Amino acid sequence: MVKKVSTSEARAHFGDVVNSVYYSKEPVAVEKKGRVLAVLISPERFQRMQDAEDRNWEIVESAWERVPERDADEVLAEAVEEVKQMRREVAEKRRAD
Repeated sequence: MVKKVSTSEARAHFGDVVNSVYYSKEPVAVEKKGRVLAVLISPERFQRMQDAEDRNWEIVESAWERVPERDADEVLAEAVEEVKQMRREVAEKRRAD
């Protein structure tokens, strides 16, 4: 469950909120009137997201290089399947750890 704080609470206790995210590695959602405006995440989680995005683009580029004469929608569908497979492998690895 993601911890939620109001914008006024986040403003008043910003250092504490940041430290909470850093040390607990758990995200904190900042809300205003019940609507999430931002989410603070740990540097490690951010790096994992960046790495995953880079891998996803590598998959798309690799698929495109292998089949440049194919329709872009077909290439996208292939890339989506490869990303799904990668996510399954990551999930399996996390469960094993």
